[in-house]
Amino acid sequence: MQNQLAENIRSYRKSMGLTQEQLAERLSITLGTVSKWERGSSEPGIDYIIDLAELFHVSVDALIGFSMRGSDADAEAERIRTLMDEKGAEEACAEYDKALMKFPNHFATVYGAAECFMQVGTVYSMEDRLKQALELFRHAIELIAQNRDPKINRVVIRNMIAECYSNLKDHKRAVAAYKENNIYGINNARIGLLLLRFEKNNKEGIEYIETAFLDHFMDMVTIMSGYVMYYLNTHNVDMGLRVVDWSLHYLSSMKDDPDRVTYLDKMVSMNLLLQAIGLDAKGRTEESEKSLRQAVRLAKAFDAAPVYTMENIVFYEHMTNFSIYDNVGPTAMDGLKKKLEEAEELVTETFLQKFRREAGEV
Repeated sequence: MQNQLAENIRSYRKSMGLTQEQLAERLSITLGTVSKWERGSSEPGIDYIIDLAELFHVSVDALIGFSMRGSDADAEAERIRTLMDEKGAEEACAEYDKALMKFPNHFATVYGAAECFMQVGTVYSMEDRLKQALELFRHAIELIAQNRDPKINRVVIRNMIAECYSNLKDHKRAVAAYKENNIYGINNARIGLLLLRFEKNNKEGIEYIETAFLDHFMDMVTIMSGYVMYYLNTHNVDMGLRVVDWSLHYLSSMKDDPDRVTYLDKMVSMNLLLQAIGLDAKGRTEESEKSLRQAVRLAKAFDAAPVYTMENIVFYEHMTNFSIYDNVGPTAMDGLKKKLEEAEELVTETFLQKFRREAGEV
């Protein structure tokens, strides 16, 4: 029993993310005492065993008589996760209930059960399952040192806790939890919707929504640029043209007054140039020249009266003074030249000469 107890103390301590020194501080004992316990050269007294069990969130019997059986716990957690993916959360719930009895302090089991219970509780309005999920997510944070999934961290789990509050219709706590965990504005949209829908707080709610919309807009521009670069790198001109067409529709839909200059014109001009390059590569010369003329004309119009605010962009009535910046250069024409460099493998000398003529460089 001595060796098994020693192994359990060491395993549970590590699962809690504690060093030997930190455990000693918690129990007001010396580092040497903890070291002896874990080596098996001495055993804690009954009072310390009770304190350890309470600290590790396990029963005294579990601490004394059973090992963590980490490999068994991992295999069981993986089996139930697969069951949930293939059969759904309803079938997985009963399995997680049994697994939690055996492995109450195994991170993958605790976190997986919390996800499962939250899903079932949300779909079927089961308050008891949502409350279980809430407590399990809190426990998962205590066990985070065991986590080996890079997609899961404290921020993710705390947002799950906020979602549980929201699904329990405890909207004030949900808003507070989302705000406390609103790193780089990741929860702006959720906070804004809760404030508008349930708190009827229009002033604060719309500020969060507009900020979220701005972040989404910038993310979409980045995503579209990423797709374009991928298809340029893989020489898939047809798909590249589809992405550019999608970008043009998206950007155009966000312009409030089509006859007024807006920051969007700078990005539209670059997409028109990419469209011209792609059409030229496909041998569609006439269409390519039309897009090229539009790109240069729009870039020149923007540079003549540049706008770097949210002015003339839909849904941004409260953020017109918000400044925008990018990394394509100070002018729209700089942006066109940068796109020419990025797409140089598709740009022919003939096309380059056409661009220079349109730009007034020859």
